[in-house]
Amino acid sequence: FKEKAEDAIKASGLPYTIIRPCRLTDAPYTSYDLNTLIKGKSGARKEVVLSMEENLDGETSRIATAEACVQCLMNGSMDGKSFSMESIDGEGPGSDDAEWMKRFDEMNNIT
Repeated sequence: FKEKAEDAIKASGLPYTIIRPCRLTDAPYTSYDLNTLIKGKSGARKEVVLSMEENLDGETSRIATAEACVQCLMNGSMDGKSFSMESIDGEGPGSDDAEWMKRFDEMNNIT
């Protein structure tokens, strides 16, 4: 079903970016208010691995996933593209716009 949904989005003519996080972590809740209340944290796994392929099979911080969504909305380098993401140990880009842009550019240059 997921592949059909992605194909429908791509064929719609609407602008899109498809982000494929691995299994989401940080808290068992998806509600922003609950996650804020329990202060969901990504721990030591703040670094992100990005791939244009659907080849990642780990876990992804909800915080990093949300930041990736914001970064894709704020700049157009990932318009019309799909990518996977995974969280690993390390500091990662956080909310640094330039660092996210660098990672998106690197990923775009691989393909």
